[in-house]
Amino acid sequence: MNRTKLKIRLLYERKLCDWCGGLITDSCDMHEWLIKRSAVPKRKQNKIFDPRNCSLLHHSPCHIEHGQTKAMKDVLAPIFIYRYGKAAMLDFIYSLELKSEMEYIMQIESCTNGGVMYNMRTI
Repeated sequence: MNRTKLKIRLLYERKLCDWCGGLITDSCDMHEWLIKRSAVPKRKQNKIFDPRNCSLLHHSPCHIEHGQTKAMKDVLAPIFIYRYGKAAMLDFIYSLELKSEMEYIMQIESCTNGGVMYNMRTI
């Protein structure tokens, strides 16, 4: 999907910052939270522009201060699993056919415990 169109669609659907839960406007940032562009070959980069991989964040302080941190992934993983389901999140990862997908699989697996999620901050 086109990155710009996806951002507009997500802004319409979500309306809240995935980090802090505050109301966002059209001046927010879209962040590839789980799989970054640098993790996939150029020919597959458009595949990461998927609702299951893209969060909306306030530019400052949410994205600027927390965007590239482990804490961001730890906070967003349970939110996205709640939104889309664990199976859909794993399907997204597998669809990219990455050479080293275990890091991403473990991120999804680590926030579930027998199917029960924890660390939910916002939805």
